[in-house]
This record gives sequence, structure tokens and C-alpha cells, in this order.
Amino acid sequence: MRVWACLVFIVAFACSGASIARAGAWVWPENHGQALLTTTFADAQKAYDKNGRLVATPPYHRFETQLYIEHGVADGLNFVGEGAAMDFSGSSETTLDLARSIAEAKAGLPISNTHIAGLHYQGLGLGAAGARLRLARFGDYILSTQATVRAASSQARRFLDMRQPVAADARLLLGRFFSLTGMNGFLDSQIGFRSGGQNGPEARLDLTAGLRPLPELLIMAQSFSALAPRGGIAPLIAAQKFQLSAVYDVTPAMSLQIGGVIAILGVNSPAERGVFTGLWWRY
Repeated sequence: MRVWACLVFIVAFACSGASIARAGAWVWPENHGQALLTTTFADAQKAYDKNGRLVATPPYHRFETQLYIEHGVADGLNFVGEGAAMDFSGSSETTLDLARSIAEAKAGLPISNTHIAGLHYQGLGLGAAGARLRLARFGDYILSTQATVRAASSQARRFLDMRQPVAADARLLLGRFFSLTGMNGFLDSQIGFRSGGQNGPEARLDLTAGLRPLPELLIMAQSFSALAPRGGIAPLIAAQKFQLSAVYDVTPAMSLQIGGVIAILGVNSPAERGVFTGLWWRY
């Protein structure tokens, strides 16, 4: 069972990465906002070991639906919240007890294997709520801060990066708009701290670059990095995911998104990859 115990641990760290494209440092005007509904299908058949090398692990599949909301409650202040439901399926595995197998062979008996059933969870995932506050504007830049409280059930926490029923996420956000050969774009960076992870406190770094080659089309490249140096069964856990997506504005109020995500680097974390779709609604 140790293989599955370790796998659940590193899957929890992988599932903690953001898969919904946030609005970043910007805040919505009062009584305006947006809702993002995203569906992700991801799997992994390998993981990054303690030296950052890919090794084979029992495969798993993850299907998740997330709803993320931002709402302007006052000038420079937004409510942010999210909720998720997930379906996780891990394959079964067969192990060989060497001592027992030798004894069976000596006795002329067929060699038996031990079958360990795969893990499965279907239900609610993470729930979170908090606020984003604009701190300053200077030139093309905007600086904000955000804090959220995160919660999940004891069953869901096995597949999320949460050791305790309630945890906190605090971050500093910096964004700016720019223009490149006539195309509008934006850059967003977020550095944060997250408490209560499976491997203890975590440092977070999220980077986003967006560019509009057409007025109704947004191309986004995103990097999500996490580092948990101590506090759990591993001396170090690190993961970096890269996400590329396209967002098409169907109407001024509604957009459709499609993209892919892949874990490009890691230490004691799964080499997860997946695809996702999103529906954005602005009001």
C-alpha cells in the first residue's frame, strides 16, 4: 500500500495547481464581475522522483469541474470564490511477496500475487472564498493583494493539497497591459504563500502572458509553480505546470476557452497532462 500512499500524496500536490485562468491583479468595478466554468480531464502514468527524473507509477485519471467567481463589491475591492467537483480513478496494481513466493515454489504450489484495488473518489472538491484588494496603480501597472480561505472534506483532502479542513492562501499580484505590433496583451505575476499543505507550507508563483492576435481572440500562456520544502512524508516537493489556451469572445458577455496543461518539471510530483474547456460569463 505504500506505493498508493505516496501516489495519493503527490497527486494531491498536483491537483492543487490552478487550472482556471484568473483575472489576475485587475479588479472589477462595483456590481460587475465574471463567472468561469471550467472542465478538466487529466491523467498521469509517470512521476518526477526525488532527483527530478521521470519514473513509472500506477496511472490515474482525474475529471474535475470548477466554478470561479469574481464580483466587485466596492471600488478597488472584489469578492473571489470557487467550488469544484471531481472524479478521481486510480488503477489497481499487483504486488509480489518474494518470501511467500519462494515458499510456495518450494512446496510445489502456484505462486500467488497480492492484488491492491485502485483508489476512487467522486464528490465535492475544494471550496474557497476571499477578497482581492487593489493597492496601487502606477503607469501601465497595477498592484493588488488577495487572501482566500480554503476548505474541503476529509475524503476530498486525500486528493487535494490540504492536510487540515481549513487552510489559507495569500498572495501579491502585479499586472500590466502592453501592445505588441498593434496587438493588445497583458502580463500578470502572482507570488503567494499557502498554509496547511500535505507537505507543509508552500510557496507559489503563477505567471500569465496574454495576447490578442484578433480583437475577439485571446491566446494565453501560463506557468504555475509550487514548492513545499518540508513538513510531510517527502523532504521536498516541487511542481511546475505549463498551460496554453485560446479564448474566443462569442459575445461581449460570453467567451469559450480550450487548452492543454502539462507538468514540465517536478520533484516528487506526478507528470500530469490534460485538456480543459471553459465558459466565461461577464456581467
